[in-house]
Amino acid sequence: MPTFQDPVVDGEEACHALRALAHATRTFDDPAQTYEVVGGLLGGLRSLEQVLDQLAFAHTSSDAIARTDDGDHWAGVEEAHAAALALRRASALVARAGMALDRASQHSGRIAWGSSAVVAPVSESLAPRVNPNDSFQRPGPFAFQGSGAKVHRRNGMSL
Repeated sequence: MPTFQDPVVDGEEACHALRALAHATRTFDDPAQTYEVVGGLLGGLRSLEQVLDQLAFAHTSSDAIARTDDGDHWAGVEEAHAAALALRRASALVARAGMALDRASQHSGRIAWGSSAVVAPVSESLAPRVNPNDSFQRPGPFAFQGSGAKVHRRNGMSL
């Protein structure tokens, strides 16, 4: 149960919750549940971004009392600011991950999961062929149907 007061205890609980989620998401009985999980993760990422920013601030706002193990104040200040910079970078990366996860959530929200009825293969619906023998290579811009222009196909790779 979150304490909302003890960051060490709540951090450990967040770690355990993510481990449990990693275990629970190995399989889904209902793929529609993925949307809710993505939404929960999105909220978690936004909170993680905030936590990282607050940790960065804590490192720099308390630099007056920072010391290394051997008592060097200025080296301690340098380490505190380096830690804060790394935490801000992590926060920015989490923000980018949040944007990507938000995009995934939007796509996931448009899926109406149905029964496993017979459906055309995905490859055919995404890249329909002009004819079954076509090798997915498109003709040049001047090769129109009925124009008599030949379609030149290359075999192999050319640079």
